[in-house]
Amino acid sequence: MLNSIAFIPDGNRRFAAKSNVSLVQSYALGTQKAWDVLEWLVKYPQIKAGTFYTLSLENLQRNKAELKVLYTLFGNQVKKARQSPFFSENGISLNFIGRKNLLPKYLQKEIRETEKATENNTERTINLAVGYNGQVEIADAAKKIAEEVKEGRINSESINKDTFKKYLYSEFQEPDLIVRTSGTQRLSGFMTYQSAYSEFYFSQKYWPEFEETDLQAAITDFEERQRRFGK
Repeated sequence: MLNSIAFIPDGNRRFAAKSNVSLVQSYALGTQKAWDVLEWLVKYPQIKAGTFYTLSLENLQRNKAELKVLYTLFGNQVKKARQSPFFSENGISLNFIGRKNLLPKYLQKEIRETEKATENNTERTINLAVGYNGQVEIADAAKKIAEEVKEGRINSESINKDTFKKYLYSEFQEPDLIVRTSGTQRLSGFMTYQSAYSEFYFSQKYWPEFEETDLQAAITDFEERQRRFGK
């Protein structure tokens, strides 16, 4: 059963070039698309977790002008989420994962306040990966474990794949299905540890073009697969 789904919403810049719209307009359309996908997901009661690759660690190295656009859009949407009744009405908590400390201070504040405002919503969790890189997440977890072992708080013999997960940015159900738009077929550093047994679905559409029928197609495709988990 599909309980956890993740999205790599790719293709905003290519959509802008193809459609002859500004990058600002394309990102705005992509942001609205994320809201649309949230509305569609609540129609599937079995899906309890959703994760969006919002800003990669590499994205934070883009030029200042583009980052200003991204940060402004992101901040506005985080504030909108905190004020929207949608999340409380549907029992959705918002969780942000990644190196959030690299974001501007005002965005860090918006994130903390939004997580606090939605923390009592327990039906579903939506994770937003910001300043995120899966390999870096593993390295950060390894550092935490090394410190714990050094301080004598844990024994190295007790570490296994399940205990290791507790040191990742956040604990949530690993994605059963990862959907990437734009036709690109790679993870690009997304959920490196958590995706070991995830199924993948690649849509040819750019993220702003993604429709509810495309989500339905991805879910139907997943449900027709047989997952053996290496057995």
